[in-house]
Amino acid sequence: MKERMIIDDVRDQYADVAKGALSNDSNSVRSIASAFGYSEVELSQLPAEANMGLSCGNPLALAGIGEGEVVVDLGCGGGMDVFLAARKVGASGRVIGIDMTTEMLERARAGQQKLGLTNVEFHQSTIDQLPLPDNSVDCVISNCVINLVPDKLAVFREIQRVLKPGGRVALSDIALKQPLPEAVKQSVEAYVGCVSGAILIDQYRSSLEQAGLADVVVTDTGADLNAYAMASEGGCCGEVSCCSDTSEATSDTSQKSLHDGLASVMQSFDANAYAASVRVHALKPSSTHDANTAPVSNLQPISEEKTMKSVQVYDKPMCCSTGVCGPEVDPVLPQFAADLDWLKNQGHHVERYNLAQQPQAFIENETIHQLLGTAGTDCLPVVIMDGEIVSQAVYPSREDLASWVAGSPAKQLLPVTKPGGGCCGSSGCC
Repeated sequence: MKERMIIDDVRDQYADVAKGALSNDSNSVRSIASAFGYSEVELSQLPAEANMGLSCGNPLALAGIGEGEVVVDLGCGGGMDVFLAARKVGASGRVIGIDMTTEMLERARAGQQKLGLTNVEFHQSTIDQLPLPDNSVDCVISNCVINLVPDKLAVFREIQRVLKPGGRVALSDIALKQPLPEAVKQSVEAYVGCVSGAILIDQYRSSLEQAGLADVVVTDTGADLNAYAMASEGGCCGEVSCCSDTSEATSDTSQKSLHDGLASVMQSFDANAYAASVRVHALKPSSTHDANTAPVSNLQPISEEKTMKSVQVYDKPMCCSTGVCGPEVDPVLPQFAADLDWLKNQGHHVERYNLAQQPQAFIENETIHQLLGTAGTDCLPVVIMDGEIVSQAVYPSREDLASWVAGSPAKQLLPVTKPGGGCCGSSGCC
């Protein structure tokens, strides 16, 4: 009964937003999207009704969507991410938007008509019961929606069901760093505003694994959650230059009830101390092997008798420790982070150094220092295992890592990543 009431409250509040005046034409609404990772180029491609200031990240930055793929957006709202993904999949691909709110889908279909998109379709449904066949989707994305669903495990199981073997998950969501204060936890405004329905980061990770997904990485983006309330009537003229939008400031407050309620809640506690905008990456195993073990023959659990290895990774300059940050992310980076976690779970000692954040580590390692002196940063990333360089200029696969820790001779891998890929590519975040 309580779950039904929560779902109804969420539907009503988001229906009010969809019927309101918030749109991509608003400076304040665009500022919210910018704060959570959307570029001006992306925002300029959207019809006005697609963006209502409801994002908490940019899942497409992590998705690595390619031409011809089938992509599903859970809780698509006005179609913002659907329309951006449609450009990436091209005429041979398909993007499916799922939302439970009639008014949101009306907005989305209006935007689709304006853009003339024929590779897009929308369905009305809750995301814990998807109207899609098994093994039919290449990539599932979602933007600040799963935290609103009472039964998150049901959602993750549906994601696992509809993904093709080897398919991937790229989510932006709110997750908790620590339990919320009781008053916030009981707040309807905080729930509808994507805060009190969130779960702990560790629980988020374990729930995805419980649903059968593998290589799960949940990364705190460090984005300021206070940006999420910028579209409130009271907060419009705070950190963003939106006071010139007088038509917005004088609009009916009922049209902004979601943002106003969230702004009020956030004044009562430090949201960034308790919650985080996270990026979530996971894969559906391509075989029947255990979800936490890569589906290749030589990735067997390492027995206690085997010698544990010391693994060091020296990365290019990146704006965060794993590179899973900024407006653009090379999909190889979250996969590599998951592979290193797999090594740690096997008992190996893993250290990772970022040239932008830990330059002293590069100086103190004589081998790396000499290599940089002769080859420059083009040699990075460098992977060292028990003092021996096993890889340069490319992130190795889990199969390679497993082979090396098992004692196989190291082969020098050739670069296969995109030129300038990852955090320090075209994103400019370094």
